[in-house]
Amino acid sequence: MKAEMILKNGVIASMNKENNYYDWIAINNGLIIATSENEDMKNYVNKNTNVIDLNNKVVIPGLIDAHQHIFKTGLNLNRVDCKTSSIKEMVEKCKEYSDNIEDETEWIIGWGYDESFYSEGRHPVAADFEGIKNPIYIDHYSGHSAVVNYKALELAKVTSNTEVDYGYIEMDANGNPNGRLIEHATELITKCIPEVSDRQLEHALKAANDKYVEYGITSVHEAGMGLMTGSLKEFKLLQQATKNNKLNIRVYAMVLDEFYNEVKEANLITGFGNHALKIGSVKIFTDGTLSLRTASTTKPYKNSNNYGEKVHSVENLQKFIYEVNKQGYQIACHAIGDDAVKDVLDALEVALHDYPNEQVRHRIEHVSISNRELLQRMQKLNVTPVPQPVFLYFAGDTYLTNVDESLEDKIISINTFLDEGLYPAGSSDSPVQDPSPFLGIYAAMSRKTIKGTVISENEKINLLEAIKMYTTYAAMASQEENIKGTIEEGKLADFTVLPEGFLDYTASQVKNTTTEMTIIGGEIVYSK
Repeated sequence: MKAEMILKNGVIASMNKENNYYDWIAINNGLIIATSENEDMKNYVNKNTNVIDLNNKVVIPGLIDAHQHIFKTGLNLNRVDCKTSSIKEMVEKCKEYSDNIEDETEWIIGWGYDESFYSEGRHPVAADFEGIKNPIYIDHYSGHSAVVNYKALELAKVTSNTEVDYGYIEMDANGNPNGRLIEHATELITKCIPEVSDRQLEHALKAANDKYVEYGITSVHEAGMGLMTGSLKEFKLLQQATKNNKLNIRVYAMVLDEFYNEVKEANLITGFGNHALKIGSVKIFTDGTLSLRTASTTKPYKNSNNYGEKVHSVENLQKFIYEVNKQGYQIACHAIGDDAVKDVLDALEVALHDYPNEQVRHRIEHVSISNRELLQRMQKLNVTPVPQPVFLYFAGDTYLTNVDESLEDKIISINTFLDEGLYPAGSSDSPVQDPSPFLGIYAAMSRKTIKGTVISENEKINLLEAIKMYTTYAAMASQEENIKGTIEEGKLADFTVLPEGFLDYTASQVKNTTTEMTIIGGEIVYSK
């Protein structure tokens, strides 16, 4: 068989069990048809073969982000970026945006504010936005809270008497809402914001796609269809985009628990679809976030009697997991605190005992606080942890401020995951943090926060293991290791081409890496 494309004269790292390195790869019809360390490639070449000389560049399997939010990532690229150094600067950005809007009823949407970066040393509140007439909604970087202005509170009719089922409305000294809304309290406002149009969502997909391929990402796991629109419209838009060849990256799409009955009735089981788009896990939230002290932990947060908050009762969580596992779906549980992780494992243990599901590896998203006992249980139950190493860099300082000292060495314990025989899948949770896999790999290698503090030196891992998190192990998290995650004959021709010498890079060099070329299905979708 002749090849449509050949990559030669590179350092081609297979990331397979033997860690083979090749001199060239032959590709045909979107698949790898041959690899070799020294064999002559002439039998695969004809006049139509596109032979690419890599000039000693490094090729690795296509990078995979195992937990991100593609629609929100794309939408945020056209919203107010609030990752600033001060509240004053963030408010000025909103004011500038407002000055360019004629309609005072149009919402100003911002994202990514992080109080730990602000020179004022506090969260923004509604009073900071005095003088801006438009309603304002600014997402916290964690995605678990927001700040709004008084206009937004007025439109949503939020008062000191408004009740919230999970989370809370923060009050000022006079007992009135101050603009900060935590966890489900944000929904009081978001339901008042005009629905994003299909056209805007289509543009968001394209924007995120282009950003991802520039980062060398070839596949993503969409961590919760329905989060943006409150419906499965997102899956339909993904179907249309892949059908019309408007999406390069491959998508493994999780479904929020509230839409479980819809997908079950439609018989859309985990794995339904094709190499471009598949139905993935049924996802359920069990707790909040360490950044806002809402993740459910076994030790109280510093200087408090607060252990975080659980989204569901233990009984309801167990019932849901039992039912979904019984039907053969993969389950992905958002569990950040160690107490939430324990609840999930307790539920999975019962469910898998009655209905073993050897074809499906269940997942726990984040696992930000853990211990060896929990990880040993995960390994026994064949559960995949899906952490975000990049959180160490951007949020590590906040974690250290919040969590009990006895839990500090249990934060995103990647080396311990590996020691216990687990396969942690790398991810960014974009737009919670920048989707660059190189920032995640850097954080896994260095364990450094943005302020330079090293969190648990003994949890550092080497470059090859970090790459496997975003290739081999991420493919395992979507149960696709038979078609991606390593460079082997018969697998998808998805590759990330990196600079010469990349495999010898230090952590700081990895941090600043840019992709040379991204290839998906044997097609070049990005070239530097």
